[in-house]
Amino acid sequence: MPATDNVILKNLFARLFSRPPPVAVHELLRHGYSLQRAGDLINAETVYKSALDHDPASADAHYLLGALLGERGDLATAADHLDRALALSPERADAHAARGNVFLLREERAAAATSFEHALRLDPANAAAHFNLGLLLQTVGAKARVFQHFSRAYELAPDIPDLLKNLTLSYLGFERYEEALALLKHVLARSPGHFEALKCIGLVLQKTHRPQQALEHYDRARASGDSDPEFLNNYGIVLQDLGRLDEAIAKYSEAIALKPDFMLAIWHRSLAYLLQHDFARGWPDYELRVASDDLPKRPTEFPRWNGEALTGKTLLVYAEQGLGDEIMFSSCVPDVMAAGAHAVIECSPKLETLLQRSFPQATVYAMTADRTLQRRALDAGIDLQIPIGSLPLYYRRERTDFPDHRGYLRADPDRIARWRDRLSALGPGLKVGISWQGGTHRSRRPVRSMPLSTWQPILKSKNMHFIDLQYTDCSAELAELRATNGVHVHSWDDVRTDYEETAALVTALDLVISVCTAVIHLGGALGRPVWVMAPFSPEWRYGFKSDGMPWYPSVRVFRQPQYGDWDAVIYQVAERLADFPADCASTAIDGPGAAGECRR
Repeated sequence: MPATDNVILKNLFARLFSRPPPVAVHELLRHGYSLQRAGDLINAETVYKSALDHDPASADAHYLLGALLGERGDLATAADHLDRALALSPERADAHAARGNVFLLREERAAAATSFEHALRLDPANAAAHFNLGLLLQTVGAKARVFQHFSRAYELAPDIPDLLKNLTLSYLGFERYEEALALLKHVLARSPGHFEALKCIGLVLQKTHRPQQALEHYDRARASGDSDPEFLNNYGIVLQDLGRLDEAIAKYSEAIALKPDFMLAIWHRSLAYLLQHDFARGWPDYELRVASDDLPKRPTEFPRWNGEALTGKTLLVYAEQGLGDEIMFSSCVPDVMAAGAHAVIECSPKLETLLQRSFPQATVYAMTADRTLQRRALDAGIDLQIPIGSLPLYYRRERTDFPDHRGYLRADPDRIARWRDRLSALGPGLKVGISWQGGTHRSRRPVRSMPLSTWQPILKSKNMHFIDLQYTDCSAELAELRATNGVHVHSWDDVRTDYEETAALVTALDLVISVCTAVIHLGGALGRPVWVMAPFSPEWRYGFKSDGMPWYPSVRVFRQPQYGDWDAVIYQVAERLADFPADCASTAIDGPGAAGECRR
């Protein structure tokens, strides 16, 4: 929300009367202002109108009344009075700033920016104009200017509501974490119970993956007696990071009780339910991902499938989210076809031929940048459509709804054979694919990744050949590992450039060991033995407690015993690797097999 002029009226009031109006009007305005500061906006409005009855040409009265009406939401009348104030006194920075507020609330952004900039040319020390212009610039991604205006506003009037939060977010946008912490600690030094500072410092610690310290500050913030939905949502996220899922869900629910349309908290609660494998409660709100206004509309729309009978229908199932999710949710495609529908699958280009081979009864084509339907899809006579991530809402409501499959994707047999030959040429021993980095900073890369150098207990296992499955070039890291530790990890570029090659290699390997990346989904969907090393509180797909994943019977999960403890996971995997059965090498090479029997 923009800062209202009420925030800085006490600083501006003395300047309103540089040319004193008639005594009666002057006293009325003072009285109205005192009522407004006390929160009695209705009577303040009456008094300001009375002042205008005495002096219709009072720019001060028009300004004060316009600012108050803007605060109350009567934007049209507020604009009239502010325009009148500016007509009487064109050089009033405060009136230009207030007029900008009205434009901003009416989402007339260009006009709002012009008003704020005009106000700042007249009065560079107008804190509200700096703050509101910063808010406006946030919407267009002008990060540097946003930071500049928020910083200046904070220098002038640090108590503007939401300013400290927005300044903190601006610091975070530039990854200037320590500077943000220094500012917030300075505030806390002056006021140890400062709610905004406590919740903001908690947010910085949360974003830099220090959940225990973040929780300490959130607890202190809550003890102050203040609260708001956004704070409760972040509180829940930190509790979830620390594995306290029931408490996290309670915080999300508390935030929703305060703000029933708070979509972010509803979304996070759905993910917590899914992490607990409470699918019946998780899936309905998981639909928020496709209800967002930010999601572009498809160029060709069909009615949404909502679970009705599919016999004789043609259903368009279109891709969304990341590659791993697309692979995981495609496990529901056989359910669609078993229900009597013809499936038209729009997928990532990387998966087109893999899905064509795996679901030969379906029509499969690669999505284009503009999501335009291909002719063969239109010719199929589509009746209904659904995003692929919504299929579990109908087919995976309970844990028992997950099939005990031996793999539902099929790699190219000829490529598999070539990879078997290439792997055999490495010599005797198990062939183990590895991936140690996953995600982006936004998708918690620091939490779900680790340097390859920490894998030493695994990489020094006897009678093993390790193969690089990273989707990015890690040749420098692999060269350093070999130079410093004598460990050779085999790496081939064609695996990174062609997903069919990746699928064939994964099928030919004896085992895949990885952090939480798309290769987990690929290996599980192919029915191959996969070991995933998961953080203490992983993404919902990996569940929270089980050593397996309901999506993939052949996947085993090794979990951190406490937040950030990768060493325990590494040593557990190394210990199990020493006992890994050699006869798994012959499992599921040419098709579905008993890969699940090699999990343990």
